[in-house]
Amino acid sequence: MRVTTLIAAIVLPTLVFAAPVPKDKEKAKDETAILGTWKIEKFDTGGGPNGPPPGEVEKIQFVFEVDSVLRIAGGPRGEQMKGSFKIDPLAKIKTIDMTMTSPGGGKLETMLGLYELDGDTLKLCITNGPGSPRPTDLKADGKGVALVTLKRVTEEKKDQ
Repeated sequence: MRVTTLIAAIVLPTLVFAAPVPKDKEKAKDETAILGTWKIEKFDTGGGPNGPPPGEVEKIQFVFEVDSVLRIAGGPRGEQMKGSFKIDPLAKIKTIDMTMTSPGGGKLETMLGLYELDGDTLKLCITNGPGSPRPTDLKADGKGVALVTLKRVTEEKKDQ
């Protein structure tokens, strides 16, 4: 009996601390962590076409806001696009859907992608246009799927 009590006293706390994070908390973690302003660090097309023109990549910012609002600013002509995003952090490979107005304020278009969020680095694997199937891997393929690496924009602290 004492051996059983001793084993329970050792094993039970280990199981409690090793328990997986509940899925709803894991989902809420990404939904909060993605919020903020992100600047493109790298835009990899895998050798394919359809990337932003040279010198323009650094100007583009993705702004993820509460209530799933997404703004993309600073494109080649300085345009701003507004739309929404939806993430699924519980999928085998995390997914993101971005629905934006087309440049010039036209119709809504949805791009299906994958994402990876690690601290202040966000990787988006996206297709070059609406109607394309969701990528299957988090990599550029040279045929219209780009891997965009973004870094969180942090405000510089001003000396007072």
